[in-house]
Amino acid sequence: MLKRLELQALRADLGAVNSLLEERTEESDPIGFLQLSQRRDTLVAKMGEVEALDSHRAAVGLFFSGGPVVGSLGIDASFAAKTVSLFQEMVTKQFALEEVGDMGRRGPIAMQANSDLIVTNVVRGSVGLLLEEAAQTDAFADTQLKVVIDHVVETVSAAAAQDGEEFEQALERMDPRFLSSLGQFFEVLDEKKAVVRVVEEEREVELSRDAVRRGRERAGAASIVDSEPIEMTGRVFILPAARRFELRLIDGAAPLVGMVAREFARRDLENLLAAGNAVGERWRVHIKTRTVTRPARAPKVSHTLVGMIERVEN
Repeated sequence: MLKRLELQALRADLGAVNSLLEERTEESDPIGFLQLSQRRDTLVAKMGEVEALDSHRAAVGLFFSGGPVVGSLGIDASFAAKTVSLFQEMVTKQFALEEVGDMGRRGPIAMQANSDLIVTNVVRGSVGLLLEEAAQTDAFADTQLKVVIDHVVETVSAAAAQDGEEFEQALERMDPRFLSSLGQFFEVLDEKKAVVRVVEEEREVELSRDAVRRGRERAGAASIVDSEPIEMTGRVFILPAARRFELRLIDGAAPLVGMVAREFARRDLENLLAAGNAVGERWRVHIKTRTVTRPARAPKVSHTLVGMIERVEN
């Protein structure tokens, strides 16, 4: 059970018990007072135990209301299946992006099994579903899947927020295939007139009808186009800690600047820098260009160093 949800349930029980205790005294109802007092003490102790637990595995709750929900009885099965599937798609794609890097324009997504979530029924409160990390092994630090889910929820929240600046920044780091799933996620919510509450360990995000509509409009109006890597030759300067590069194509002219691709940085960059023949030297390199089209703004172009081919003599 998600720690935040378990604490909410315990607090609700404790509130109900305290209300009943206020209606009784030890003199007027000694047995009832004793039983309720014991129940109160048990709940307080349990809350202390839960609060002391450190949870490092991924877990997120999706709670629904609005069009697809039938009172407190249940939820439209087709809607629930589509929503959970699209949320899982976003998690899988973000996991692949952070672990592998460029996932390609189509085809299977790398490390998909590592990002699988399992669904647990949530029987208390609003109609909803709890998604938890499939791996049940103990973790002494936050798992990568937990970190990824944090990033997915941050992006969903940014897309739906009143201020669109956070979403503008998220677009620069987003994969085109993730953007597609994000747009479909909001589209399904909007068409069913659903309201969603996303609950994590440390926060909750409320997606009202207006927020869902904003998310759909922003994700639908944005586009990300990555070019195929092209060869360029110039003098290379790299900041490895920040994963930034500068490529001086012509001495004295404005340099080309941008990020170093994650997969290249992990695989080859450290060895090149250790050899001492990369920084400030002329190289033939592979550069990928990204064009982000955003609502009501001019397209934004960025560059990524995806590989260094060979050193070029001056």
